[in-house]
Amino acid sequence: MSIIVRTANEEDLPVIRDHLAQTDPRLVDEHFRLQREGLMYFAVALDHAENDALVGTALLDLNSEMTPELRNMFVAPSARRRGAGRALSQWIEQKAREAGHTAVFLAVDPNNEKAVPLYVSLEYHPTGEHLFVKEPEVQQVPDPSRASSHYAIYKKSLTAR
Repeated sequence: MSIIVRTANEEDLPVIRDHLAQTDPRLVDEHFRLQREGLMYFAVALDHAENDALVGTALLDLNSEMTPELRNMFVAPSARRRGAGRALSQWIEQKAREAGHTAVFLAVDPNNEKAVPLYVSLEYHPTGEHLFVKEPEVQQVPDPSRASSHYAIYKKSLTAR
């Protein structure tokens, strides 16, 4: 898989809304607006081998409680385990470095059996802190009855080598 990651543009939004939005498609527009305001990076992953099909998205929130925060990383099921998640996180981390940050944070539902191993493999480490969630922006587990009321906070150092 030959993945290219870049900043989302206006032409990407219909595809994201229709095929990659994990929740309310209006959030796509809100995230794009925040990117235009300089408060967020909205990344898209394209599969060059598939005519640059859009296969994933991720956000770098520069205005969250945990700044900067990797949020809402999503890879289409057909593209999973082929490098898109790793490419998205590396791009996000580079943007954080360029903005002068020394770490990136994320919050993940501990019952998200697909995301937690990925984040650990990408060298994100649990901090021992939790974020209590009443209404998640994005449902992180397929079965809502398994969703946790708290997300575990992970951190990745951008200075460690």
